[in-house]
Amino acid sequence: MDYKKLAIAGEVGSGKTCLIRTLSEISPIETEAKSSIDIGKTETTVGIDYGRLNLSEDTALGLYGVPGQERYSFLWEIVNNSLWGLLILIKCGETPDYQNFDKLLSFFAPADKKVSCVAAITHCETASHDELVVLNQEIQTMLEQRNIIAPIIQIDARDRSSAISVLHIFNAINR
Repeated sequence: MDYKKLAIAGEVGSGKTCLIRTLSEISPIETEAKSSIDIGKTETTVGIDYGRLNLSEDTALGLYGVPGQERYSFLWEIVNNSLWGLLILIKCGETPDYQNFDKLLSFFAPADKKVSCVAAITHCETASHDELVVLNQEIQTMLEQRNIIAPIIQIDARDRSSAISVLHIFNAINR
């Protein structure tokens, strides 16, 4: 069986664990624990979340969600080998964490490693068109600064068809 590996990264609360829960065909391994600092929610990922999805009879996809906080970056290194793709989630809201996005782009270096990358905006259900245009432009600028060509999409990590659409994009890119 062919095994592919998708890293799912992003800021705290961007929907990484939720996306894995939505996509996984097995009971996902979730590493959420009570947060010891104020991050805007009570629990946070402190390890590597894992789920699995069969893409075909002979191909499986491992879904590896890494913590969004830089203090857990040693876990990023564990996942950052032999990637089929890198999905970075950006939480739409008052102030997207552009610094975190830039650190993830730098660390995973998809252009240097020739790994397909997709940037997905989450939590954008109530955002205005103008807010999304500005956010898309900011993300595009940061991607271009790192010589990364990546589609920027909007997804709902809770919705299976929305989550599956990300995989269709990766499949099209990796052909």
